[in-house]
This record gives sequence, C-alpha cells and structure tokens, in this order.
Amino acid sequence: MACFLDPVIVLARITRPTAKAPPPVPCRALPRFNVAGSSRRSLSVDARQRRTSAVELDQNVSSSGSSWMRRGRTPVRGKETADVVVRRWYVSEPSSRASSSSRKEQLRESHSAPLWPPITRRPPRTSFALPCSSLGAAFPPCSNPSRLIFDLSRRYNHAAATQRRAKETGTAEKTSGTIITQERPASEAVVQMPPSSGVHADTKTAQQADSSSGLISRLTRSMSLLPSKDGEGNSNSSIAKLVDLARPEKQQLATAIGLLFISSGVSMLVPLTIGKLIDFFASPTNETFFGLSFPVAAGALALTFCVGAAANAGRAILMRLSGQRIIARVRNQAYLSTLKQEPEFADKGAGDIVSRLSIDTSIVGDSVTSNLSDGLRAIISAVVGVAAMVYISAKLTMVMLAVVPPVSIGAVIYGRYLRKLSNQTQEALGDMSKTAEEKLNAFKTVAAFNAQSLEGSKFSHKVDKVFQLAKKEAIASGIFFGGSGLTGNLTMLCLLGYGGHLVSRGEITVGDLTSLLIYTGYVGGSVSGLTGFWTGLMKGVGAGTRVFDLLDRKSAIPLSVGKFCPKERNGPIRLENVSFTYPSRQEVGVLNGVNLNIEVGTSLAICGPSGSGKSSIQALLCRFYDPNEGRVLFDGEDIRDFTVESWRSRIGVVSQDPTLFTGTVHDNIAYGIPDTTREDVEEAARQANCDFIWQLPQGFDTQIGKASLSGGQKQRIAIARALVRKPSILLLDEATSALDSTSEHAVNSAIDHIIHSQQITVILVAHRLSSIARAERVVVLEAGKITEEGTYAELSRREGGRFRSLMAAQLALEKSKPNKADTKQVEGDSTAGAPTEETIIV
Repeated sequence: MACFLDPVIVLARITRPTAKAPPPVPCRALPRFNVAGSSRRSLSVDARQRRTSAVELDQNVSSSGSSWMRRGRTPVRGKETADVVVRRWYVSEPSSRASSSSRKEQLRESHSAPLWPPITRRPPRTSFALPCSSLGAAFPPCSNPSRLIFDLSRRYNHAAATQRRAKETGTAEKTSGTIITQERPASEAVVQMPPSSGVHADTKTAQQADSSSGLISRLTRSMSLLPSKDGEGNSNSSIAKLVDLARPEKQQLATAIGLLFISSGVSMLVPLTIGKLIDFFASPTNETFFGLSFPVAAGALALTFCVGAAANAGRAILMRLSGQRIIARVRNQAYLSTLKQEPEFADKGAGDIVSRLSIDTSIVGDSVTSNLSDGLRAIISAVVGVAAMVYISAKLTMVMLAVVPPVSIGAVIYGRYLRKLSNQTQEALGDMSKTAEEKLNAFKTVAAFNAQSLEGSKFSHKVDKVFQLAKKEAIASGIFFGGSGLTGNLTMLCLLGYGGHLVSRGEITVGDLTSLLIYTGYVGGSVSGLTGFWTGLMKGVGAGTRVFDLLDRKSAIPLSVGKFCPKERNGPIRLENVSFTYPSRQEVGVLNGVNLNIEVGTSLAICGPSGSGKSSIQALLCRFYDPNEGRVLFDGEDIRDFTVESWRSRIGVVSQDPTLFTGTVHDNIAYGIPDTTREDVEEAARQANCDFIWQLPQGFDTQIGKASLSGGQKQRIAIARALVRKPSILLLDEATSALDSTSEHAVNSAIDHIIHSQQITVILVAHRLSSIARAERVVVLEAGKITEEGTYAELSRREGGRFRSLMAAQLALEKSKPNKADTKQVEGDSTAGAPTEETIIV
C-alpha cells in the first residue's frame, strides 16, 4: 500500500563498478556533526549505511536523467560511489510491509524529536543537491533523515545570521572546503557555513552561490532565505529605489499625472469624433452632432482640444523639471558619497565614477519622470481605447486583442535582455571614460613618448566594445519592433476585412469602423509605448544599480566615526609594530613590523630607496589607509579612535607634485578653511616665500588657470596652504624638490621657526641632502623595515652604514648637476653646523 512519509527524506543512489551492493543494514541514530566550507562534490556514504524504509537503492544512477541532481561520485573505500540528494518524496511500499501508521510510529520511536507534520496530498518532487566533501565511514547510519535536514537548516540559519552580522562589522572570517567531522561531542557541535552559502545581498554573489550550491543553499532558497530567481530580488530592489528617488517630487508628479489624464482623455476623443463626423456628413438626414448643432459642437470640441493641449504642456513642463531636480539631487548625493570614500576608491576608477555621475544619473532621472509619463500615457490610451472599441464592436475588439499576448511576452523577454545589456553598456562606457581620463591627465607623457597611435588604438578598442553592445541592442530592438509591427499590420488587415463584412451586414457604420481602426492604431501605439516604458525602466534599473552602488557604498574608513580630537591636544606619535599592504596589492608587503617614536615639536626625516615605504607611513598618518597589523598612536591613543575629520584637521600635507584647483590664489591657499582671513593667507604666503604672488596682475585674486605658474611656484603655494591651517603635524613629501637653493633655504628657515615656536611635529620624506640635514632625527627604511636610526651626523659618519652609502650616491648625483648650490651650506643658516660636502663623505 502507498503511504506518505516525511516531506523530506534522503534518497541515496548507490553504484558499484563490479560487485553487487551489499544487503541493507538497519540504521543507527546520526550524531551531530560539524560542517565547514563549501564544495561541489556530492555527499559520499557507505553502501551499508542506508535505511530501507526511507532510502531507495538504484544500481543505474545515470538512467534517472535528472539535470538538477549533481552526480559527483566519490570512491568510498575503493568499492563504490554514492550520490545523495534530498527531495520531497512520495514512497510506495508493498502491501506486505507495515501500514503507513505503524511505519510512522516506528519512525517516531527511532528519534525523540517529533517528525514534521504529515501531509494530505502528494508533495512536489523538489530536489536539492548536497555540497559536501567525502564522508566515508565518518557518516554514521541515519534513523531519521527528516531530523537531519531539520538540524541542518536550523544550524545553517544560525550560521548565516552570524556570518551576516560578522560581515556588517567587518570581521567575517574566510573558510574553505567542506568537512563533516565528529571532532566535538553532539552537545558542542557547530555548523559553520562558507561565505558562498550565506545570504547574499547582491545579485552577482547570489548567482555564484546558486551555481555552486547544493542541499544547504537550495534548501535555504526553498525557505525563502534567498531570491528564487537570479537577479529578481536585485531588480525589484532597484525598482523600489527608483521609486524612492521620485518621492520628494510626489506633489509635482501627482499634478503632472492629473494633467496627463486630462490630456490623454482629450486625445482619445479624436477617433470617436472622426467617426461621428463621417457618419454626420454621410447621412443627409442628420441635423445634430453629439446632440448639438454642428457649430456649437465644433466650438465645444475646439475648446476641449485647447484644454487638452494646455494640460499636455503643463504635464511636459512638470515632468521635465521634476526629472532635472531628481538628476541634480542624485548627482549631489553620489558625488558626496564618493568624497566620503577612502582615497583608493576614487584613484582606482575616477573615469568610471564620472560616467556614473553624468550618464547613469541622467538615465535614472529620465526613467522615473519622462519614462514614467510615457508609460502612464500608454496605459491610459490602451485602457480607454479598448473600452471604446468594445463599445463600438465587441467582435472586432476580440480580433484585435488576440495580438496582445504574444507582443506582451516578447516585450518581457526583450526587456529582460535589455536590462542585462544596459548594465554591460554602462560598465563599458565607464571603462571607456576611465581610459580617456587617465590618458588625458597624462597628455604630456603620451606626447613625449609619441604614443598617440598606441593610446588611440587602446581607446578605439574600448569604443568598439561599446559599439558591439549597442549593435546587440540594435539587433534585438529591430527584431522585436519588426515583429511587433508585422503583427500589428496583419491585425489591422484582419480588422479591415472583418469590419468591412460587418459594415456590409449593417451591424456597424462606416464611421464606427473608421473610429475602431483609429483606436486600433492608438492601442497598438500604446503597446509600443508600454514596451518602450518597460525597456526604459530596465535601462534605468541597469544604470540605477551602478548609481545605487555608489550611493550605498560604505567607506572602509568612515569620516565621522569615533571621538573628536581637539586641535589643542598635542602629543608624541608612535608606530607600534605596524605592517601594511595596499588593498590593490595585498601580496606585496610595504611595511613590516615598523616601530617608530616621534616626539612633539621635533622633525624626522625618512629616507631610503624607492618602494621602501616612506610615503606609505605618511599615508597611514593621514588615515588614507589603516594598517593591517599594529597601531598608529597619537598621545598614547590609537588614531582610529578619532574621527577622520578631526584628525586630518590637525595635519598639513605637502606632496612632491602638488595639485592646485581652478580658482584664485587665495582660494587655493585657504582650501578647506573657508573662514580664513586674507591676513592669515598673506602671512602663510610670506612664510612659504611666495613673494611672486604680489607681482601677479591681480595678486591673490589672480585665477590659477590664467597664470602660468612654475613647478616651484606651485610647490610654494602648496606649502602656504599647509601652513595656513596652523597644523600640529606637518607631512612633507619632497616638498622642496622643485625649489632653487635660495627659495629652499628661505622656506626651510621659516619651517624651522614654526617648528620651534608652535611645537609642530614635522615628518619629511626627502632625498636632497640639504633637507635631510635639517632634521633632528633620520630614519632609513629598506624593504618596509627600519634599518638605521639616528641623527644626520651620526649616520653620515657610520662606516659601512646604509645611510652613508645612500647619501654618497645622492651627493654624486647632485654634484653632476650644473647647480651645486643645493649641497652647500648657506651663510646665515638657522641650523648652523649643517654638514658640508666634505663632512658628508668623511
């Protein structure tokens, strides 16, 4: 007799190459076990460990032909293989066996936990593959498979929630491999699932998880923990976010929609009016038109059409203005979100970000305004048109509606394809913009190496990629709209033929047939409009995904997280066992266990070969990055405990190749401090030896773009920009490399004065001897480690020292230059006793 067992049982298909499968052995209880990692291999079990009442044996696994079942066969003790799947199963048992009720009682007795409630109908044959490693004999016999699956799902839900919380806090651990062991007692068993089996927020990760998932992930998907279809959850989320973008414009959009109803209603009067006019003039007995005299009716229609035109104009204006406001708001939010990210994020894809801010935001704005308006107009036209056609002739309407299902199905397929294609196109456009921006920013380098043709071919390749995607879209669009047009034309011919037959029989008039044909054109246009609305919406979803990724992205180094660091607070800086690698090059260690102390009001010079980590220390001090290991302490406290904004406000930075922005000289010096007075700006300019500013045509109000400044002048303005902040920490990265000896001496003297008068801590990266000689302490970095440390005089006299060899090489390089003044001691130097050339090489 047939009986229903648990909704979920284990079905094991066992195969042996040669020997016949051994007889079944009664099962024992399955102890708890640990699960960790992920694998595509199927769960292997011993052929002797299977339960006859709940396990079906099959010698020919491949004959099942189930495409959903993963058949990763793993040898078990060199004898046999097994595929284990879990499916909702209807079991038929011979009448000679126990009845269904007695069988259920036996199952209940085999395990203390109750079985899942019995079902009253045949459940669907839904199956799940189990992604586990080989178990061998470690998988003990199971007396209650439903309890096993219940435990797995419960533990997985707990593990997924734990992993999700860990991911939010940035402490998610990596796991690999799938192992089922009995290392712990049953009471201490823990299930740890890999990241690929967890609950995914983004579509791409969910697709990867689905492609490699088995019993656990598919079981979870059946419990609605994951989207049922690839990308569907992400698409719905993007559409909801698009709607949220339009929420601030709801009043304007509601007014525009009201005007849209008016204008669309007026437009739908046209076919009916034309039909009535034909009947009016065709019959000499008609004296009224719409129950009115013809002049009065004509005037009323003219007034109605004027109202419709005014409503249409108001609708277009409101929709366009709302769309532009949405675009402006999204661009501002996206740009602000970009500025709040860690510096490396913008460095990696500035061109792509610009593409998102310009192109993608426009598509998003249009999709929720103009596209929405067109979609609503199409819906109104379709509904009113069909209603009017039914009023005129229900028979002809049925003929026309026969074309709607195939066109609608084609529109859905086309829209889904276009959504995918739109996302790829926007990515390609971003890549193209990134390439163009990178090369244009390095235009002089490209020209110097005569690489115009090379870069032109590279850019052409990017453009060709965009073209190929546009070509695919054009082909798909042509196929869809061509097919839709053909279907519409054939439908029109059918309507005309059948309508003429009805006219000949006197069931409808010629005017009615004319109105119906015009309404058919309106409805056909509405269907095309709905298709355009759908495709436009899918384009908006594709572009919106990129924009929302930018809006929703959380910076690895949040600006406002932590406590405020008052600017009056001062203290020593300490690097404690700091190790660091750049996120884009994690395999290359930049700093390795660096320990460094910098007292308040002192100057430290960091030197070493290129790539030794000098600039990386300054990047860590600016909190452009956080160390992988160790801490950076200020006044005994980790700088990660402070808000980034308050910490950076006390730091002045001068890079080797400073960037000046479009604007006046005053604006560039006062950059980041809008309330700075002109007196403070001028004082900082004097300290940075920016005497040339007073010689400019408009002084501090001179536009930087119109003034051709030399590299040294730009560097001095950058120094003034750092000094006007009155920093407690000054970071100089080859800050005087573009200055002549006189200007360098003047700037260094001013900095020395500020250091001792305002207790500023200076950390400079330099190669020039004159700059290094001024530092109170010198540190030599090699391969991310400090190899030497001391004063300039101590290190320069150390026989066989690394610093001495570096300085000898630098001295030889500077002596080979025409101007040797940089290596000479300047008379009246505030740091009397700075080494001369002879002192350096002693």
